Amino acid sequence: MSFVFQLIRDDEGRPPAVVFEDSTSPGLVPVWEAIGVYDALYNSDGKPARDVSRAIAHGLDRVTEDASLSQLMPPRLSQGEAIRFLENVNRACTTHGAAWIQTR
Repeated sequence: MSFVFQLIRDDEGRPPAVVFEDSTSPGLVPVWEAIGVYDALYNSDGKPARDVSRAIAHGLDRVTEDASLSQLMPPRLSQGEAIRFLENVNRACTTHGAAWIQTR
């Protein structure tokens, strides 16, 4: 099972559309908690992407710069996976700031 982060855009007169989707392992939860992005990822359903973009950017900086976070990684995951996921989410939240968040 994986954690899925989506951005949904609801244009007037058109059905809602997924404009971004990425997934990662729920095994990264200890990392998300340590870098302060857990709430931005897991407790953000229905919020506009712009509301979490600053927290995601800050967390991305922390995970990129702090090699000691690797000890929080499950054996089959790397810090690179955490960085890749947050880079994608950060870019999408910046690009689609008015889209709303849906997670599963």
